[in-house]
Amino acid sequence: MKVEIKKITEYDFDKIYNFIETLDLEEILQDKKKILLKPNLLGAFPPEKAVTTNPVVVDAVITYLKKIRKDIMLGDSPGGSTSVKLVWEKTGMKQLAEKHNIPLVNFKTGGLIHQRTKTLRFPITKYIWDVDAVINLSKYKTHSLMSYTGAVKNLYGLIPGLKKSDYHKEHPEHAQFAKVISGLYSLVKDRIVINIMDGIVGMEGEGPSAGDPRNFGVMFASKSASALDFVASSMMGFQPDKLEYILPSLEFDGIEPSEIEVSDEWQHFKFHKVKIKKIGLYVKILAYSPKILKDVFKKHFTYYPDFNDKCRKCNICVESCPMQVMTLGKGDAHPIINYDKCIKCMCCHEMCPYQAIYVHKSFLAKFIIK
Repeated sequence: MKVEIKKITEYDFDKIYNFIETLDLEEILQDKKKILLKPNLLGAFPPEKAVTTNPVVVDAVITYLKKIRKDIMLGDSPGGSTSVKLVWEKTGMKQLAEKHNIPLVNFKTGGLIHQRTKTLRFPITKYIWDVDAVINLSKYKTHSLMSYTGAVKNLYGLIPGLKKSDYHKEHPEHAQFAKVISGLYSLVKDRIVINIMDGIVGMEGEGPSAGDPRNFGVMFASKSASALDFVASSMMGFQPDKLEYILPSLEFDGIEPSEIEVSDEWQHFKFHKVKIKKIGLYVKILAYSPKILKDVFKKHFTYYPDFNDKCRKCNICVESCPMQVMTLGKGDAHPIINYDKCIKCMCCHEMCPYQAIYVHKSFLAKFIIK
């Protein structure tokens, strides 16, 4: 399985469009007319925050698809309770839809198709079955809960709105939630004809929304989301076998890591000192240590969401909490978190549009999490 990687250091429309032209989309889509574009539209963040897929990338894809005479719709389901109309406007998607005269679709509407794996049941937007093909337009970022987010994780947005929070509530542990992500991927992967990832300016640190923008200067593309993520996460400095949803996703695609191909210039390439979560030590301690050491470790390895002075009392975090353990503070006070019931899913941290929630860490956690 081939993963295409192209060095593009800025949001230059012509360079991005030229990269799209090299992907043989006309051949891939030759018998497909109606196409759904699924970008990463996590929330109401402007493009310069590097939280969402940049509109220049989406513009280039739409322009190419119109050239080969495809019918296009653009859609997603942002997380939490954020206004979808505000998300369209802040991310630049409303302007693109008006420019190209294409519909914006909200996955909260249009109906659901329920699909099952052996252990999980998913409510998935009907839109992906109403079109001939889906193009996955993801963003290259770190993730506070899952460590890395890219092409496979972007498909979690196919579950509408607050329904996504139910899976955090029911599967709070990292390994459990990884099975949710890979399980969903197994059900929808055949609808995705190509995965294109915006890594021109991605995110490091406390992603997917409160981290720091970083100019990685690359774009990725592959027919396989799992193969793309295997390569991209490795370039960021992760060990893909420690990211518990990537290898199962590769298995669903029937791909061995040794079968993934990249051009010679990107063989063994690593970005310099990316701020990533050092999950290896944490996983090894919990997996292989005796119970007494695990208990000591868990006692001193603590982290939890907390507020800084950027809070605007917008209530998005309260409404987005899957456990409903946040309540509005009185007067000018920020919301109150019941830490005894908090599962540390970081949905509040992820959905805050003002970066008012940060991850408070103990000394040991600071050592393990950069």
